[in-house]
Amino acid sequence: MCKGGAAYYDENYKPLWRQESEWRPGRGSEDMFLSLAIKNPTQLVLGVLDRFLLNVEAYPEQVLLVRTARDLDAAREAGKVAVLMGANRSDWFGDGPGILRMFARLGLRMITLGQATRELGWDASNETRSGGRMTELGVRMIAEMNAAGILIDLAHSNDPCALDIIEVSTKPVVDSHSHPRALVDEPRAAPDEVMRALVKRGGVLGIPPPITRPPGDVPYQAVASEQLEQTLVQVRYAVDVMGVEGVGIGTHFNSAVLPWVVEGLLDVGFTEEETSKICGGNYLRVLREVLPA
Repeated sequence: MCKGGAAYYDENYKPLWRQESEWRPGRGSEDMFLSLAIKNPTQLVLGVLDRFLLNVEAYPEQVLLVRTARDLDAAREAGKVAVLMGANRSDWFGDGPGILRMFARLGLRMITLGQATRELGWDASNETRSGGRMTELGVRMIAEMNAAGILIDLAHSNDPCALDIIEVSTKPVVDSHSHPRALVDEPRAAPDEVMRALVKRGGVLGIPPPITRPPGDVPYQAVASEQLEQTLVQVRYAVDVMGVEGVGIGTHFNSAVLPWVVEGLLDVGFTEEETSKICGGNYLRVLREVLPA
C-alpha cells in the first residue's frame, strides 16, 4: 500500500525536509510539515502518485490496483497482489473537495488523517490543547470521502477527533496501525473508549507486530519469541475489548512475519476462522463496505 511519507519528496525523490534551510536535528517532523506549507503539496503528491502508478503499470501480471470492491475478488482470482493507494495527511487537498475527488478518480482509496501536527479539518495525536474535535471543514471532507469510496484511517488522530470522526462518518473507519493504550502508554495508542466506538460502527483496529526486522535484506529465519508474545498479548487484549470482528494485524510491519503471527494465534487458542478474520478478513469486510461497488 502506498501511504504517506512519499508525499514529502521532490521530483528527484529527495526528501524535502533535508533540503530545507530551517531544518534542525530533533525537529524533523515539524519542519517537514512546514516545508509542505511552503511548497506545493498537491504537486508533490501528484508526482509521487505518478511514480506509484508507474510501478503498478510495470508489473501488470503481478499486481492489481484496487479501485472497487470487485477488484478485491478479481485480484484473488487472477493470483495477483491487490494494491491499495493511500496517503497520509490532508495538506494536499486543503479546503478543496474537488481536489479530493480528482485524486479519487486517480485511484486514491485510503487517507490517514493527521500526521504529527494540526490540520485544517482535524488534529493529530500530539495536539492536546485544542479539544481535538473536527472543524466544519473536517465534517464536510469526511462526507466527501464517504461519497468517493475512500477509507478513512484514524491512526494519527487524537482521541476526541477519532471519536468525532467515528460518529460523523457514515461508513466504517479503521485505525490501521495502533497498539492498545492499556498496554502501550503513548499518545498514538488507542484507548479502550476509541476501540469500543470503532467496532460499534463496524471498524477495525490494526495492531502492528512489534517484531524487529533482520539487518539489511536478510530474510526472516525466525522471530524473537518475546516480540511475538507481545503481538499475541496485544491481539488478545483487543479481542477482549472489541471482539474478533474489530481486530486486525496493522500496517507498518514486514508481511514476512505473518506466518509466525498466524501460527502464534492458533497456538494460543484462536480458531482458524478467528485467525482468518484477524489476519485480513476483517479488513476485507470493511473495504467491501467502503469502496465503490
